[in-house]
Parts: sequence; structure tokens; C-alpha cells
Amino acid sequence: MKFSIVTPSFNQGQYIEQTIKSVLDQNYPDLEYFVLDGGSTDNTVDIIKKYGRFIKWRSRRDKGQVAAINEGLNKSTGDIIAYVNSDDYYLPGSFQAVADYFAAHPDTLWLYGDCAVTDPKLKWTFFLKKLWPVHKYQFALKIFNTINQPAVFLRKSLVKKVGLLNPAYHYAFDYDYWLRCLQHSLPAKIPNNLTVFRVHPSSLGSTSFHRQFSEDLEIIQNYSRNPLIILVHLIGSLTVKLVYNLLK
Repeated sequence: MKFSIVTPSFNQGQYIEQTIKSVLDQNYPDLEYFVLDGGSTDNTVDIIKKYGRFIKWRSRRDKGQVAAINEGLNKSTGDIIAYVNSDDYYLPGSFQAVADYFAAHPDTLWLYGDCAVTDPKLKWTFFLKKLWPVHKYQFALKIFNTINQPAVFLRKSLVKKVGLLNPAYHYAFDYDYWLRCLQHSLPAKIPNNLTVFRVHPSSLGSTSFHRQFSEDLEIIQNYSRNPLIILVHLIGSLTVKLVYNLLK
């Protein structure tokens, strides 16, 4: 079972080496890894070059994160596809755990695992995410997106059906993609911590979470006409915004 991993990159030289090493140090026997850099002006390219013989990479100006990920999806030839941003990283043994699950459950089209977070103040929110049953009920994901993007893995067959990320979205494009995947099947969930989500001052999660939740609401209105689901989704978003503001 071949894995294809995509990393979009731009000026994350402080973190990208840990991301790259977390992929390569999986020591997974059948792996292709794309690092698609948007023309970084810091030391990112120097770091990428250190691993050039192990990865497929380019560095040039592009149209941003979504465009880079879509380029990677188009180039991916693996049976299992995932993307990890250049400031997040995988935990040891993640790929093998995912491969074992897919091998044992051939009808599973996509899955997600648990995710750790670097900010101690947010650990309790990630614990609560583990409890929300998006792997059991379609309405759960429509009410609130608790799937941690770095811990998602998709079969190539599903990616072919769903297509590429929607470039109209800049902050919640992953949520739109999960809802499109949901039209084909529920995700499976494995109880492993697969990844670590890094919180830092320049991350989108830190600087743009208000806009992310606004896009979330816009997206769910495209996929559900149920006023109760939309209302609960709105209340949940407002609650999380309030909590984030208090924690900052």
C-alpha cells in the first residue's frame, strides 16, 4: 500500500525540517513525498534541499496553500493520500497504523485519528474533539468540524471521486472537503495520536480563526438546509470563538 504525502510550504523555515523528518522517519517502505514551496524567502529552500534526494519538491511563486495542495493531489500516485502543513508533524508509527487499518477494512474510504497540540491551553479542546462522533453520524460533522486535518488519510479512489480542494475557500477548505467526502461515506476513526498540530503566532489557526469559523458557517449552509443544524453550528462556532478569545 503506497502513501503519497503533500506538504505546502511558504516561509516556515523554523518548523519545516521537523515536518519533513516526521514523514521520512516513518521509514515506510512505499512512500512518495511532495514538498511544494511557494517561493520562500527565508531558509526554507536550504532545508528542503538537504532532503532533496528523498522527496519531490519545487520552489516557485504559486497561488497559495490550496493551489499547492491541489498540485500535490494531482501528482499523487499512492493508494493513500494525505497532506500535512509545514508547521505540523506526524508521530512515529502513524503511517503503519493507518496502513494496517485500511488493509483490515478494505471498504473504508477515509479515516482520521487523534491529534496532539503544542499549546497546553488548548489540550482540553482537542480532548473534547475526540469525543464528538463524526465517524458514526453524518449530522455530527455538519454540526461541528472536529476532524483535525493533519490526521486525515484518504484512499486515492475517494480523491478521484471528490476531486480537488475548492480554491474559493482560504481558511476552511478542509471542512468543505470533508463534507464532500461525507457524501460518499462516513470516515473511520482510529484511536491513535497520529499527528501534532503546532500553534504559533503566525499560524492561520492563530491569526485567522474568526474568518475560518465564518467560512465554516458559509460552507455548511451549502450542504444542509436543516435550520436546526445550522443554528447549532452557529452557536458552537460562537462559543469556540469566545473561548479562543479568552485563552489568547
